[in-house]
Amino acid sequence: MAELRPPVLDDYGVLAALRWYGGQFARRTGLKVIVQGKESPPRLASAKETVLFRIAQEALNNTAKHAQARQVTVSFETAAERVWLTIADDGGGFQPHSRPPVGGSPHWGLLAMREQAETAGRSLEVESAPGQGTRILVEMGR
Repeated sequence: MAELRPPVLDDYGVLAALRWYGGQFARRTGLKVIVQGKESPPRLASAKETVLFRIAQEALNNTAKHAQARQVTVSFETAAERVWLTIADDGGGFQPHSRPPVGGSPHWGLLAMREQAETAGRSLEVESAPGQGTRILVEMGR
């Protein structure tokens, strides 16, 4: 349960939680995880921090399951009115708008991330192509 909403998220904010989770994830999977960024006051509302954290978790899990990546970079950027979360890997990539093959499973992880973002009124973009890795960008207002 602590991974769904770790105490570090409440105590120190989304960037600290992403750093904590990135370290845990790297030890568990063997992937190199780089978390970069700078939080500028004021902190985001708790619900926004949770959405960003959960999307990053799902993106990292998808990377470990499907991407055959060696490295993933999580970037968190803030401006006066907006914040951006980017998760980019160096894996095999895929066609994000393609349908799964007959008998194949749908892109459940992507659907979950989109639903979380849309429920919270945020935008989520997925950029990927075979052999080009994957980049997920979430943008929201402060």
